[in-house]
Amino acid sequence: MDRYRVVTLPSYAKVNLTLDVRERLPNGYHLVQTVMQEISLADEVTVRQSDVEGIRIECPEGTVPEDSSNLAWGAAERFYQRLGVPPCVHITLRKRIPVQAGLGGGSSNAATVLRALNILHGYPLSPEQLRSVALSLGSDVPFFLQGGTALVEGLGEVITPLPVPASYPLVVAVPPTGVSTAWAYEQIDHERALSGQEELPPPRTPAMVNALRTGANWLPLLYNDFEAVVLPANEQIQHAKANMMLSGALAALLCGSGAGVLGVYADEGTAHRSMQRLRRAGNRAWVCTFCWR
Repeated sequence: MDRYRVVTLPSYAKVNLTLDVRERLPNGYHLVQTVMQEISLADEVTVRQSDVEGIRIECPEGTVPEDSSNLAWGAAERFYQRLGVPPCVHITLRKRIPVQAGLGGGSSNAATVLRALNILHGYPLSPEQLRSVALSLGSDVPFFLQGGTALVEGLGEVITPLPVPASYPLVVAVPPTGVSTAWAYEQIDHERALSGQEELPPPRTPAMVNALRTGANWLPLLYNDFEAVVLPANEQIQHAKANMMLSGALAALLCGSGAGVLGVYADEGTAHRSMQRLRRAGNRAWVCTFCWR
């Protein structure tokens, strides 16, 4: 039995504290090892039961599609397929997370729609069933069902919760030009083919996992394989990262496949000054914190 007519939930962005791109599979997908961390930058997702059959998506900001190409639409469609009933739902996405920024906004929205629909209908799907639906939508979607801090492996289906890192003020900056994830993976494949290396170097993620579990300093262990191919091709991202370091960041790192950049700061005053400097340089920028559930 349905419990509610409307559910509103935050839909958090993520950053990658490490990101190791591993083997390329015959189907073209890549295995990964990554430590993902939710941050306080968030969209708002409202899911309403409707009297009209079908799925409707509304984005007042107009920054994402309002049709079946939106991952949130796919989440609703597959939820109701699993439920075995026709969809009658209206989804409102109030967007703050930029697109093509490596922050997982679309995947987060999809996972949040799944969670909201499960609440709306009285939890008809088990956590395992929700994870199965999430994985069918995309590799990052299962992480957002759980959130917090986690080691994510394989194609995104192997998720191990981790202790939340020692908290610092964060700044996320996004230059005007986005980065296609498909293009970034193509560049990694191209560079590896040119290098002629038969074996990949050891992943950096295990050291970060160990640091988080033992409470050791994790800042020197920030790492992202995509930096080697994305930064040389995009001066705006280079400048944003350099700007962070010049304005007091303890460390800075590309977010996912870009174009966002994460800066870690010792205090909120320095973080806010850096945010203003980044905005004056033409970036969108926010002061954030790590978050967990």
